Amino acid sequence: MSRTSKTRYAVLGMLTHGPMTGYRLREEINGSVGHFWRESFGQLYPTLAQLEDEGLVRRTGTTRSDPFELTDAGRGALRTWLAGEAESLTPERNELLLQLFFGREAPPGVLQGHLRRHWEALEQARSRYAALEQLVLAQDSPDRTYWLITVRHGIALVDATLAWNADASALLEEDLP
Repeated sequence: MSRTSKTRYAVLGMLTHGPMTGYRLREEINGSVGHFWRESFGQLYPTLAQLEDEGLVRRTGTTRSDPFELTDAGRGALRTWLAGEAESLTPERNELLLQLFFGREAPPGVLQGHLRRHWEALEQARSRYAALEQLVLAQDSPDRTYWLITVRHGIALVDATLAWNADASALLEEDLP
């Protein structure tokens, strides 16, 4: 598959839930897939225009303020993309890991402080995921299983990162002079 912007598939996928304006689309992306898929909202409107030009979405009315809806061709494009392999899983650019890698040069206690703050942020993320999981479990939607899969992925990543954080903190404590 070519290096096509995946924004188009996020938009097509969101429109399977019904017609949406660009603003509502942005809010829905943030509130649903935002925990694992960050979208550049500066790309949203140009992508909608491109999808409209390609016949993959259309407006439900004649004015620019009317919502967009998925066309049959758009649903077909989404299904074709879903049948293909994902080109990439999250590329790593983790500043904390970069700091830890060069940690020998850090002043005493600084890295432990970074890890403590990281732990606190992870605990907050874990709480958000737990609340999101309960929200998904309460849904009566044919998409519930798929939503739950993505939420539980987030929970597993946070739990694994918490375990790594505890191990890293212990290693730093052992290494203290």
